[in-house]
Amino acid sequence: MKNVGIIGASGFAGEELIRFLDSHSYSSILAVSSRELKGQTTSNLVEGTNITFVDPDDNVFYECDVIFFATPHGISMNKAKSFLEKGIKVIDLSADFRIKNSEVWKKWYGTDHQDLLNLEGAVYGLTELYADLIKTASLIAVPGCYPTASILGLAPIIKNITNIESITIDAKSGISGAGRSSVENTLKDDIKENFKAYATSGHRHLPEIEQILEEIYGSSLRINFLPHLIPAMRGIYATIYINFQDTPEDNLLDLYNQFYQDSPNVCLMQDDEIPEILKVSETNDCQIGIYPSAIENQMVVISAIDNLVKGAAGQAMECYNLIYGYDQMEGINNG
Repeated sequence: MKNVGIIGASGFAGEELIRFLDSHSYSSILAVSSRELKGQTTSNLVEGTNITFVDPDDNVFYECDVIFFATPHGISMNKAKSFLEKGIKVIDLSADFRIKNSEVWKKWYGTDHQDLLNLEGAVYGLTELYADLIKTASLIAVPGCYPTASILGLAPIIKNITNIESITIDAKSGISGAGRSSVENTLKDDIKENFKAYATSGHRHLPEIEQILEEIYGSSLRINFLPHLIPAMRGIYATIYINFQDTPEDNLLDLYNQFYQDSPNVCLMQDDEIPEILKVSETNDCQIGIYPSAIENQMVVISAIDNLVKGAAGQAMECYNLIYGYDQMEGINNG
């Protein structure tokens, strides 16, 4: 049994982690933190659990084998080092260790990065791409929800086709991605019967998407990313337009089938099937569909995930399972 701690456990992703880890056959949740809920128990979030929230600086976390950070950005880069130095694994659901270039980090997040050494050694936790690296990692940077849907939708094409002219990612998110406090304070009412774009001048997930896709592609890519909020709690729905210099001769469905043949999570759509948020909600699945376009030399890919599961806690659990040699879906399928 591994002793596990969750710092920032009172948010939506933290709630999912509690649920998954509570049902995990080889794990015991030793500690959970929340400044706001300190002294209360997790029973208010996850029925059947009864763990008391403590302060995030409580020394009980140093008795854990692994720490999950489900915190806003800017926290784990100041705290992860103290755990790593004691041999405690860290799985970070925030953005702090995703972007390798510290200057790019500063441009998009507005602060200097506080842990450049561990930033360099962190492994990006997208299991479909980096499973072997994840297995031996001490620090995992769990991908963002938008990047997960976008990268999974694009990776087979990026890896196999070299004449890409530009990519447009038109992505929609359920409101839970904004965090529990935003949802409960105003966002739930603001988005009711509504639908709107945001971050039209640039979103923080764009450099993360560019970093991974350009690493796969081997050179720079022209990518535009525009997010939207939809009146739903869960889900990411990315409609991706890929423009080629010439129409690819490859059978794209064959490329995707080969690329994801070992993935327990990617579900490729067949003829007349279209990804749906409702069908991936509360699962760790990613549905992907590939479609022709009315525009010459363009293809359309649609990718759908649950932002709190495959886009956050579920993917973190996959990484945890790979590190310790458990079945990749242990706890996720049980939850």
